[in-house]
Amino acid sequence: MAAPSNNPSNRQRHNRTASKLDINHIWVIDSSATKKFGSIPALADLAAGEETTEKFERWLEHGRVYLVEDKNRPVGFVAVHEVDDVLYIDEIGVHENHQGRGLGAMLLEAVFQRAQEIAWEKNREVARVSLTTYPDVPWNGPWYKKHGFEEFDAERIGPWHVDEVQYLARPGYRRCCMLWEKRVVADELENSG
Repeated sequence: MAAPSNNPSNRQRHNRTASKLDINHIWVIDSSATKKFGSIPALADLAAGEETTEKFERWLEHGRVYLVEDKNRPVGFVAVHEVDDVLYIDEIGVHENHQGRGLGAMLLEAVFQRAQEIAWEKNREVARVSLTTYPDVPWNGPWYKKHGFEEFDAERIGPWHVDEVQYLARPGYRRCCMLWEKRVVADELENSG
């Protein structure tokens, strides 16, 4: 994965692919990052921190998990897998002590890069990344929109996405599918195969 820019604040930060040895780090980051949901009564159960390591093991088995480290310590992660012909973000999180420093954006860049690699490998003209979220929660929908995602009809992507939108539905909080797309340059498609 490409190194971050020479920005002084990024010199000690980098992305890497996670392994099973990182599961405890992912659990700590996940528990910290989801605490914000505790401030919203209808979504407070998402902050309960009752995750088991099985979820993280599934992510590693069926997809990829990227970590962002600060001074060689994991402080953020993003888990992705391919489904319905797109790269789906299962979850992204940055430890509460490291939020607001651009680390989530670094993780998204790793995902966007992987989506483009998949498009090249599979001779697709468009790289696509999807996720499901609560679009009206300030640190969810608006943040993804800022990074190029748009609300998109889950049915137009595929049945798995429809089920995922419904999975965490809560009264009073709209759940949606969001999609990021980037056209892959034809020359790059030809040169990759």
